[in-house]
Amino acid sequence: MLYFLYLIQKIKDFGRANYNGFTVFFPFKNSEIIIGKGSSINSGSLTNLLGLYQRTILVARYGGKIIIGQNAGISGATIYSMEEIKIGKDCLIGANCKIIDNDFHPLDLTKRLLNKSVDIKKSPIHIGDDCFIGMNAIILKGTFLGNNCIVGAGSVVSGSFPDNVILAGNLAKIIKKNE
Repeated sequence: MLYFLYLIQKIKDFGRANYNGFTVFFPFKNSEIIIGKGSSINSGSLTNLLGLYQRTILVARYGGKIIIGQNAGISGATIYSMEEIKIGKDCLIGANCKIIDNDFHPLDLTKRLLNKSVDIKKSPIHIGDDCFIGMNAIILKGTFLGNNCIVGAGSVVSGSFPDNVILAGNLAKIIKKNE
C-alpha cells in the first residue's frame, strides 16, 4: 500500500527508504522528490528523543526538485523546494530543521498582495556528502555546503562553505575546521 501511495504522488523511492511515523509529501505538478536507498525519514514522536515539533514534510512545488542521497537521516524537518534542494549521501538532518530554497512570498508588498509565484526569489541549495545539520537549524536559499560540514544547533545558514568546516550562529559563520 505504501508503494502505491508513493507511486501516485510521484515519489521516487519504491520502498528503499525507511519511514518511521507518517511523513507528509507534497510533490506538485512538474515537481519531483527523490529519496535515496537506505535513508531514514523520522516523523514519529519517539523516533528522535530530542523531541520533534512536527512530522517530516517534503514539498516540491512550481517545478521544484528534492533529491535526498543514500543513507540520509531526517527527523521532523521541513524541506520545501521551488528550485532544487540536493542533500548528499550519509547526511543527518537534525530534529525540526527547515531547508527552504525560496523566500516563500515575494518581498515587494504589491507583488506579495498579488500572490504570484513567479515573483518569489529562489536559488538552489546543495548540501554535500557526510554533513550533519544540528537540530532547529535553518538552511536558506542559495546555500552551498561542502562535504563533511557540521552545522550547529539553531544556526541560520546562508552562503557558500567549503568542505570540512564547522559553522554556527545567526548568521552562521565558520568557527572551526572539521578534522
